[in-house]
Amino acid sequence: MAKASTTVATPTIEDHFRHIDEAVSALESGDLPLEESLMRYEAGLKAVRAAKLVLDRYAARLTELRAEDDSAGAADPG
Repeated sequence: MAKASTTVATPTIEDHFRHIDEAVSALESGDLPLEESLMRYEAGLKAVRAAKLVLDRYAARLTELRAEDDSAGAADPG
C-alpha cells in the first residue's frame, strides 16, 4: 500500500486576516461563554502575531527590491 503524501500548506496573510476577523466577530457577538471567549481571544491574538510576521517578511522583501532597484539605477547613468 502506498503512503499518502501529506503536506501542510503555509497559511497566507489572507488566512490570518480571516482568523482574526472570525475571532473578533465571535467576541463581539457577546454570546460566548467566558471560556470560549478566552479561547477565541487567544486564537485571534495568535493570528495577529502570525500576520505581523508575514507582513514583516513582506516589508523586508520590499526593502530588498528597492535597494536592488536603486543600485541598478545608480549603475545606469542613463
